[in-house]
Amino acid sequence: MSKKSLEIGISCGLVFLMIALMILVQTAAPEPLRPAGFVLAVLAFMLLMGGAGFGLMNVES
Repeated sequence: MSKKSLEIGISCGLVFLMIALMILVQTAAPEPLRPAGFVLAVLAFMLLMGGAGFGLMNVES
């Protein structure tokens, strides 16, 4: 699998994960905790995307 395909697949998967986390926060979190839930969902997305980027640096083309 090429590096570009791997990067696109990981990015799409992480975006779908972030959407799922946002929906989960919207439906399951109590009203006062929703802003914190959204912040945590975006923070998790950023950390996972950064980790994926560092992982892709080690993949050969």
